[in-house]
Amino acid sequence: MKNIFNTGVFTLFVLMTLASCKKEGKLDANLNIIDKNIIAKTTTDEWLDKNYLNPYNIETKYRFDRFELTSGKNITPPDELQIIPMMETVRDVWIKPFETIGGADFIKRISPKQFVLAGSASYNQDGSITLGTAEGGRKIVLYVVNTFDKTNLASVKQAIQVIQHEYTHILNQTVDYQTDFQTISRGGYMGNWTLGTLAQARALGFITAYARAAPEEDYAEMSSNMLMMGRVGYNAAVSTAPADAQVKLKKKEQYVVDYFKSGFNIDFYALQTEVQNALYNISPPVLAKLIGPGIGYTRMYSNPLKDANQSPEFLSLWKAAVNNMTAGFDLGLLDVTLTFKSATTMTLRYSFLQDSDVLFADADYTMAIDAANVVTLKLAAVQPTTANYANMNALNPAFAPVNNYFKNNKFKIDWINKIIPGNIGGLGSLGAFYKQTDEKSYFYGAMGQ
Repeated sequence: MKNIFNTGVFTLFVLMTLASCKKEGKLDANLNIIDKNIIAKTTTDEWLDKNYLNPYNIETKYRFDRFELTSGKNITPPDELQIIPMMETVRDVWIKPFETIGGADFIKRISPKQFVLAGSASYNQDGSITLGTAEGGRKIVLYVVNTFDKTNLASVKQAIQVIQHEYTHILNQTVDYQTDFQTISRGGYMGNWTLGTLAQARALGFITAYARAAPEEDYAEMSSNMLMMGRVGYNAAVSTAPADAQVKLKKKEQYVVDYFKSGFNIDFYALQTEVQNALYNISPPVLAKLIGPGIGYTRMYSNPLKDANQSPEFLSLWKAAVNNMTAGFDLGLLDVTLTFKSATTMTLRYSFLQDSDVLFADADYTMAIDAANVVTLKLAAVQPTTANYANMNALNPAFAPVNNYFKNNKFKIDWINKIIPGNIGGLGSLGAFYKQTDEKSYFYGAMGQ
């Protein structure tokens, strides 16, 4: 045991001696060439700096970084050629409307500080795909950048809807949403929302199937869908739900409207209009495709004597009908409403005064709208026998000038904003029936629901 111990001490002594005699030399290494992840800026980087980093302090990270994305997923890097088109659209459809309604500093004060872009979707085990995520109010990840098309309205809506949804979460982290919101659809939430359908969701008072995932997702889906669908589209969607579900959806709508006003002093409906106007710059809404319950507009109203820009031909026919009502029946013709009961049926209604009472005269028409958005109106062969329809029969000689205008012509359905400047696509926007053989002859009115 003693000999072994001595040998160990001797060995330790030798090692210590060698260490103490080690010669020190200058390290021959260039630390400047070590990768510091510093990459020369491209024109894409310069554009992002100018439009995001400098004005909003928002970084856009598009070079592939596995640590920025969910682990265990096969995700494609983004194509650099897609970056500017994507972020131009984000700026124009998301940022600018908030700046217009919320103030120039709104996005600067409340915004994610980083966008991370991925080329493909993130596929989940339950069969769904993730199109975007928000993390801690600081980062938004946008997927499917490689298939984004800034000229395609559906593609734009899909991308911006994701941002509107995730941004609602960020706003909710800044100012909490109303705690009793979750009681509106209590019992309707489900962990695996993919097991339900959109129809089932709507019947329970949810705007989308994903809204059933959790109350906070319900809130974000309400806000984002109301902004992206617009008031006309949202109302049309709600109208297809059962009566009790409509009450829930309208109540949720009011919660969102009140939240934006009380929390951020933002008029939600004004913001909604700005978002829609930005979308219209990409693809203007086609009025002829927006007629009918569950689709868009359900009526068109006009008071021709007060609508200064009615075409001369129609106005002269209306004045003739007014004179006929006064001289022949001692009645006062007031206005006209077209009620679109479906995409192919319409009720024409005149309102008129008998002494101080407002009465109505109705007639049903069929509508055939062709691919060129030209409509042909025909008086329905069978008319109801209620009092309003009896009034039309009795007063038809007085209404004949206007009735014949509708029955004897084909019309191109379109907006009238080129003649009367104004917004299109919203409630109260002005639409027109242009005479196919003479576009200077038309009847126009306010579109409503």
